[in-house]
Amino acid sequence: MEVARLVLAMVLGIVLPLVAQYVDRSRMDPASRARGWNGATWGAALYAFGPLSMLGWCWVTRAPYRRVWVGALSTAGLVSLVELADVGFGLALGRAVASPAEVATVFGATAIAGAVLLGLFELVVAARRRMN
Repeated sequence: MEVARLVLAMVLGIVLPLVAQYVDRSRMDPASRARGWNGATWGAALYAFGPLSMLGWCWVTRAPYRRVWVGALSTAGLVSLVELADVGFGLALGRAVASPAEVATVFGATAIAGAVLLGLFELVVAARRRMN
């Protein structure tokens, strides 16, 4: 069962950032799209770094003042989604796979990631208010 959970985490770690980056790319203007990665770099980043590839994606496609904020928010969100899917899958398989201690640990880590995500969101909102 651990192998199934590992495969799920690996697949979600590649597919979720791919979907997020593909949707982001479809919304970009041609100048921003030209700054993005080519196919080989894009695939290598997704395979090697998974959700962390959002940091690099946002770095090359965003304006300088938005790179860090958008990258950190999107990375934290995708990592939280992968962890929640892992916990849900473990709970669906039964208590033998997901022990109460493991569930508490992952839910605690997800709560911390959510708090960090909320804090970063508040910083972005405050920064946008100052810019306007």
